[in-house]
Amino acid sequence: MKKNLFILNNEKCFKKDNKIFCQNIEIKLLAEDLERYFNTSLILRSAKINPVHEIQNLKTSIASNIFLFLLKVLISAFHKNTRYLIISITPYTFLSSIILFLLRRKVFLYLRSDGKKEVNLILGKKFLIIYKIMENIMTKYSKVIVVNKSIVEGKECELVNPSSIDDTWRLNTSLPSLDKIKILYVGRLKIEKGIYSLISIFKELNNLRKDITLTLIGHGEKIQNLISTIILIPPISSKTDLIGKYDEHNIVVLPSFTEGHPRVLIESLARKRPIIIFEEIKHVKQNYNGVYVCKRNVKSFSETVNHIIKNYNSIQNQMEKNTYPTKDKFASQLKNIISD
Repeated sequence: MKKNLFILNNEKCFKKDNKIFCQNIEIKLLAEDLERYFNTSLILRSAKINPVHEIQNLKTSIASNIFLFLLKVLISAFHKNTRYLIISITPYTFLSSIILFLLRRKVFLYLRSDGKKEVNLILGKKFLIIYKIMENIMTKYSKVIVVNKSIVEGKECELVNPSSIDDTWRLNTSLPSLDKIKILYVGRLKIEKGIYSLISIFKELNNLRKDITLTLIGHGEKIQNLISTIILIPPISSKTDLIGKYDEHNIVVLPSFTEGHPRVLIESLARKRPIIIFEEIKHVKQNYNGVYVCKRNVKSFSETVNHIIKNYNSIQNQMEKNTYPTKDKFASQLKNIISD
């Protein structure tokens, strides 16, 4: 008999025509994969957002404010044989964890990135202190799951290797045209993702050479003063269409200031597209071939791009040696931890 699993997250969702949509595909994919092993339900926030990824065949409860959110958590605790997977640390999930601790429910805290760095970058040191207090309490009374042990350095945790790829991601890979440099970014359009520094670097590079374009696929903050060689595309739900976008480009860039185990890096390498990252997240390179670390300036970025284009064939050959985590293995890892 399957155990009941409630997934709690700060993800904002929108209900339209009796369908529920979210903007973060990782939440959707994770819940769908865990449904194979548990009776999975989601408790999320409601907000007016652009519908992107439809959450299908899952029990999803959305709350318009923090009080309704906590009420839904409280009601869920009366189900028998129930466990909780809390994703990320926010006021919503922090207060939920307090309720679940008082009710002696089994809670697993899954951290995909270092929230301390993100909060410090976005909100500043005052809010960082608050975040650290929430983190200390939540990690003390939960079983912690991380993608990188540095996220909760010195604390007991379980390590997982997240992935969104299956076998189809590695089929029919190709050598792209190298006549023009076509750079791709996939992710949220947020300051912590380094999107503004990337655009600044690209504009400088575009002044030096005209054979280069940058495509941004994602949602978030409204980007101002885009030039004609920067193409903005809404998030893509279809796996086939997303694979097609990787294949249309010859280099992928991940400019984040903080990352744990980025989904985009694995997707890019699976499609045999070299990926550029900056020094702040050099740890995500691991032993993968095809990942290039550069400084956050136009000179270093330009040199890295030129190196990749000049050596593209040999780089792709080296990438053949890579082995990647899969979404099935990731779901199995989580299942084993949560079932323990």
